[in-house]
Amino acid sequence: MFFNFSKCVKVLAVLLACAGAILSVTSFENSFNNTHQKIGLALYAAILLQMLVGFCRPNRGTNRRTVWYVFHWIFGTTISLVGILNTYTGLKAYHKRTSMNARLWSILFTVEVSFMAFFYLFQEKWDYIYMQKQGGTKVDEPVMVICSEEVDNQKEVLSRQSSKNSQSSRNSNSLGNYFAKSNALKKLFQLT
Repeated sequence: MFFNFSKCVKVLAVLLACAGAILSVTSFENSFNNTHQKIGLALYAAILLQMLVGFCRPNRGTNRRTVWYVFHWIFGTTISLVGILNTYTGLKAYHKRTSMNARLWSILFTVEVSFMAFFYLFQEKWDYIYMQKQGGTKVDEPVMVICSEEVDNQKEVLSRQSSKNSQSSRNSNSLGNYFAKSNALKKLFQLT
């Protein structure tokens, strides 16, 4: 389910970028003589290229897949960062064209970007923080199980989970790892 949701969000993002590009070209004077317009045009082309690269994903376990993954990740991160910077150049161009103060919009956008960065960087740590507040064991500490049958079952579950995690950690983002760990912990506590 998470995978399909992710695909839908990505397709929606590309469609919104297309709509934004179409509105920009049809509604505004676009002589592409300022920095914001030039960067925006380059970003639009890069988003379309990133989408095509995403469709050309090689099979797992090949060297091409590793090269593809690194390129796709670096290119996508670069697009995101340049898009953030282009928003600031757009606010500056808006101020220059209309003489209206864009400071409030700059502050609001900075708060939004800061929140997203905070969420992205600390989402894996929330398991640990939650467990500490609940007075439970740390995520990295083993859980003691008394019954030998349950120990054997738990070893099987953990070995399957660790093989899944080793495969998925290379291909998943931090949020995917967070949900995988949460589900493993829930199963672990249900068995004990």
